[in-house]
Amino acid sequence: MSFLFPLYFLGAAALAVPILLHLRRRPPKEHMEFSSLMFLEKSPELLTRRTKIERWILLALRCLALLLLALIFCRPYFKSATFLDEIGAGKRVSILIDQSASMQREDLWKKAVDLAQEEIAKTGAEDSVSLAVFGEDLETVLPTDITETWSGSARREEITTLLADAKPGWAGTDLGSALAEIADETSAQSSEDAKAFRAREIVVISDFQDGAERDVLQQYAWPEDVRVRCLAVGPKKAGNLTANLVAAAVSANPDEAAATARRVRISNSPDSENEKYQLSWVGETDGKVVEGVLPPGASRVVPVPPRQSETKDAVLQISGDAHDFDNRVYVARTQPRLIRILFVGEDPRRNDVGSPFFYLARAMNRTKAIDPTVDAAKFEGLQAAELKQSNVLVISAGEETPDAAAKAIGKFAEDGGMVIVIADPGAKAETLSAITGVADLKIAEADVKNYAMLSGLDFDHPVLAPFAKAKVRDFTKIHTWKHRSLTLPESENESVKPIANFDSGDPAWIEFSRGKGRVFTFLSGWEPEESQLALSSKFVPLLYAMLAQAGYSATEAKPLYVGDSINLAGIRDAKAVKLPDGSSVQVNNGATVFSDTTQPGFYTVETATVGEERVFAVNLAPAESRIEPVDPAVSLADLGVTVDLEIEGDPEAAAALAGANAEEIEKQKQRLEAEEKENRQKIWKWLVLGILVILLIETWLAGRRKAGTEPTAVTA
Repeated sequence: MSFLFPLYFLGAAALAVPILLHLRRRPPKEHMEFSSLMFLEKSPELLTRRTKIERWILLALRCLALLLLALIFCRPYFKSATFLDEIGAGKRVSILIDQSASMQREDLWKKAVDLAQEEIAKTGAEDSVSLAVFGEDLETVLPTDITETWSGSARREEITTLLADAKPGWAGTDLGSALAEIADETSAQSSEDAKAFRAREIVVISDFQDGAERDVLQQYAWPEDVRVRCLAVGPKKAGNLTANLVAAAVSANPDEAAATARRVRISNSPDSENEKYQLSWVGETDGKVVEGVLPPGASRVVPVPPRQSETKDAVLQISGDAHDFDNRVYVARTQPRLIRILFVGEDPRRNDVGSPFFYLARAMNRTKAIDPTVDAAKFEGLQAAELKQSNVLVISAGEETPDAAAKAIGKFAEDGGMVIVIADPGAKAETLSAITGVADLKIAEADVKNYAMLSGLDFDHPVLAPFAKAKVRDFTKIHTWKHRSLTLPESENESVKPIANFDSGDPAWIEFSRGKGRVFTFLSGWEPEESQLALSSKFVPLLYAMLAQAGYSATEAKPLYVGDSINLAGIRDAKAVKLPDGSSVQVNNGATVFSDTTQPGFYTVETATVGEERVFAVNLAPAESRIEPVDPAVSLADLGVTVDLEIEGDPEAAAALAGANAEEIEKQKQRLEAEEKENRQKIWKWLVLGILVILLIETWLAGRRKAGTEPTAVTA
């Protein structure tokens, strides 16, 4: 017998307590007073020490109870125990192969396939086998329910054929999610299947890089009956150089190449054997090559020379290491999106300070992401072609707004366009209903004394989210001299979202969702005659926030990595996406995202309008470049995974993972094996039962002894 926590056996020293209690000095208990003794001098009482132990049975029971209590804390187990469920039945084996971008190095994928075939060859007809690959997502290649009916040879041939056609991808590594998902499947199958398996095992074949995601396992309760066995593969040459774009000051004018400055973070892995690197733009013969020295394990941010032209896509390349799978950074051309904004009113005048058009035209400026152009048109003579060519409509709706124009504008919103409506004095409810698609609206001129202020702003709404911080959320300085009072239908309508109210309770700004588009309605003009909004510092960011709601963000989009979705919102008439390999994928009508970004490179969104295609650069996830091997036995065991500490697979890779921690790993392996045996045997439960029985017997004997020694009355 062995003990999991042998130091607790020191508690057996408590056996001395009952022994000492049985040997302690005891003064006479019964005193009889004689009247004649009152005249004598009292002498000291003589206490006698017991040299003979009485009540041996009680003493033995008490000592045995204390001894068993100490054994319980020691957690005893038998090393040589054999369990019935380890005999006879087959195993359920789930083979999990890493298919992430880091497996593109050298011949890692071939090694992984060879190891998988060796594992399959070890399985017998009574075993259940499944095969899956993972990068950022888990993909089941061959499920268990299909292979269970196959013979061992047929199963091996089919899996070998499937692996021959498989290749590593370009996604990141989410090892934690893959393990959790496959463990759930294994546990679900074990509870539903009546067949008994002596073991349930997940075999993971991977390079076990440092950049692999494992955090999901921190919140996952790993099944006790599922073990993980790790098979490592590794390259012959160590080290890796990587470059990631961290900042770029890009001019809004694509012709100003000299005004564009970029910086990249260069990292050299700790096991690298090379310190020199070179940075250059691929294909630019006249471009400057940046050379430098970076020690192993170091990281540095360096400037990149400007490109010859910002109007073309380019590739920044770093060289100097043995693995080139992550040596390229794709940079798309500077392409501010052209946004056509059409202001429609009764008499729009660009240079009239009393017109909303005056302030709208001056608020829209070119940024790195968008290039807005503002034009004007009258209701009279408004052509359908003008609406179709526009991305955003700003409507000054007054008393003379034609019904036909209002219906056409409403159709524009329903088809996916964005409309901003300014309710001018005399605006009709019918006009607003035709544009917003909401019936039973009532509008009237509000009675404003002095001025009205904005209140009840919904800072959770995306339009007002930029103003949520305490320093910029004060709208009380914007006074409104005139506004309209709009009465909404009493029945709740999910398409109507008030964004802000006046202090009188009347709605001030409202968002109406209509079809694929949206309509923002201002119940007061923003020109000085109506309010101070156009003169406020919040006017321009408010308009840009509304444009962002329609997919026209004024800020540069976040970098895209393999597996991220490309946002198609705001790209009108997108019909196909050209992939980096030259193939094209058709886009469904009305699609808002494109998710098939399975490789790094340039993705070109083609539209029905020639010359309006959009190019997106998709790069490798930075974490995938952290290829330093991490011991999975330690990292997974710390997250609660039941894992074999002995790393198998490629001998060199296994040795690299073990390294100087071989002795520590061996100790941890022995500890985990001991914990597993003790957990399965649970001898401590029987010891608790034994203590309860002993204490019951001891209590009964002590009570019986006391009853037998009580004095009995003697009658004369």
